[in-house]
Formats: sequence, structure tokens, C-alpha cells
Amino acid sequence: MDERVIYSLGIWSVKTGKEDDFLKNWKDFANWTIQNQKGARSVIMLQDSEQKNRYISLGPWDNAESLQEWRKTPEFKDAFVKFKELCNEIEPHTMVKVVDMSPEPVQK
Repeated sequence: MDERVIYSLGIWSVKTGKEDDFLKNWKDFANWTIQNQKGARSVIMLQDSEQKNRYISLGPWDNAESLQEWRKTPEFKDAFVKFKELCNEIEPHTMVKVVDMSPEPVQK
């Protein structure tokens, strides 16, 4: 397990009727991040199956320094101005992996 990997996690409560605008803005920002930010590995967005306006984003980063530098960029700040207009609540978090479990390989 790579102990240096750190995760950016966001919990998003999107205003009713703003879901499509939110997802478009988030995808544009995520695409910019992956293409331009050193240390960004990937990112996923999950939608709550029951509460359709609740989303969770998760992205691994090479290290804490890369994540912190990304959060200082003007593009990050500009994106969050838009997100705040589209969301009731945004909870950003920085996470580390403490358990990684997967099934054993099947022996043939």
C-alpha cells in the first residue's frame, strides 16, 4: 500500500433543480484538474441512490503537497464560487487510507 497517497473527498448537497448544472461544472473542473495538476491521479463522482441531490467525489493524489497546491490555484477558487451557488452545503475533506481489502486471486 502506498502510504503517501492521499484522497480528496467532497460531500455535495446540491440545490434541487441544479443537479445538471452542478455536474457539468464539476466535470469541467475535474477534467481541468486531471489534465493540469501534477499529482492528480483520477476522480470519481457518486450519487446517492435515494437522495438524488447528494453526491460524493473522491480522488487520489500522489501526496499531500500536490493536493494542497491544487486547492490554492485560482481555478480551484473560481470553481468553488460556482459550486457554492449550486449547492446547499459542501463538505471538503482530506482522507488517508487505513484499510484496503480485496478478494484473494482465484487459483486455477
